[in-house]
Amino acid sequence: MTDPRPDLSVCIVNHDTPELTRACLRSIFATAGALRLEVFVVNNTPDADGAFGALMREFPSVCAIQNPAPLGFAANQNQMLRWAAGRYLMPLNSDTVVHAGALQTLVAFMDAHPQVGLAGPKLVYADGRLQPSCRDFPALLPAFMEVTGLWRRFKGNRWMAQHVALCDPHTDVTEPDWLSGACYIVRREVYARVGGYDAELFPVMYGEDVEWCWRIRRAGWRIAFVPQAVVTHLESQSAAPDRLYMMYEGSVKFMDKCCSPARSFGVRMVASAGVLLRWLRARDAHERATYRRALRLLLAGKG
Repeated sequence: MTDPRPDLSVCIVNHDTPELTRACLRSIFATAGALRLEVFVVNNTPDADGAFGALMREFPSVCAIQNPAPLGFAANQNQMLRWAAGRYLMPLNSDTVVHAGALQTLVAFMDAHPQVGLAGPKLVYADGRLQPSCRDFPALLPAFMEVTGLWRRFKGNRWMAQHVALCDPHTDVTEPDWLSGACYIVRREVYARVGGYDAELFPVMYGEDVEWCWRIRRAGWRIAFVPQAVVTHLESQSAAPDRLYMMYEGSVKFMDKCCSPARSFGVRMVASAGVLLRWLRARDAHERATYRRALRLLLAGKG
């Protein structure tokens, strides 16, 4: 008997990015093929100029939600995930463009690997360069390599990739600890079991993806990186003037919740050394101030 549910529920947050959301939606519908899709878009800001309304008239099959007041990324995704009826769920950033075959590849991979709870595609920048999306849970070497930027000297090095997922060449199916939240596909049973994002701990953005992956892994599911599926991610397109600090804040919140005190302390000390090096190389006063705040945050260990 054919499953009557949509194959895939795609969930997108529009936050003052109507043109990016338009390009994202066009790519989804242009590449969907025979997949049965359900698409949600939350408008997170007032539609004073009517741009969102015009966008939705272009895509009448999309389920549009207008927020009465802005919410954070996690809360916005959760309200769409609650409504979603698909066999698989896909939180998707508005600043993405789906390549041909990507959705089909991810759905087919999940169908063929029932033990995988979450899978993500290869992300690339607008110019086609790889955007590393495989990550490690907090540990000393990955933390130092990432914060200092030294991982870039070992990009594509398979030996180093055994210790620092960012260094992986991203050419083969692998199982990292977690994946960047710009795009991934999640099994409905996973959502039913572990719930959605932690919107209380992460009220704005950053950190919700690693914490979700952590809960999914704790529940016994595997996480897979599937490079045969490709999605362009423009990255950092929504307004967030304090973006860098928010990334550090999200990391500390995750460690405070999910790591042992000893692991959290060790990683924060190593990351602090990396932030100190970045402060010494800062380009301007604003960057130095951001790194000072991040250093205080890491040393205090409070999110």
